[in-house]
Amino acid sequence: MASKKGIAITAAIVIGIVGASFLIWTIPQSSPDTVIAPPRTDAEILGDIYSRHNNLAADLESKFNDWKQGEVTSESMLAQISLDRSDIQNMRTQLENAQPAQEWQESYDLYVQALDSFLEYVDAMEMRVEDNGKSDVDPELDGLKMKWENYVDESINAVRFSE
Repeated sequence: MASKKGIAITAAIVIGIVGASFLIWTIPQSSPDTVIAPPRTDAEILGDIYSRHNNLAADLESKFNDWKQGEVTSESMLAQISLDRSDIQNMRTQLENAQPAQEWQESYDLYVQALDSFLEYVDAMEMRVEDNGKSDVDPELDGLKMKWENYVDESINAVRFSE
């Protein structure tokens, strides 16, 4: 049976995703000077980072697999890695600048570690592209992926709710 903590985290993430989707549909597209206010609650901030990070990771991994199969050029792959690295740094800065409630602090800290580990993974991926290392079996990349995924899991499980 699911724990209260797990249910609460899952609900927070879903609320963040639904809220962001709702904003996209309600903000008039004809007014480019409209500024979207950042999420306000600790759960929304972490949920937003979680969603953006997972989407970025899935897209990057897909493109990396396409590169290994020769469907994407090395130049295109390196450009994508550079853009993604910038996005990861922005997410990291957003978490570091947030001032979460005490019960969220450990979760935020662990997610910063997850992003740092993800950057290590991206750096290793970049080295493979630069060295033209298209091996299907790569224990180092697999280990780095597992490391950042574990930090994400720990971050989700770290929220302490008062009962």
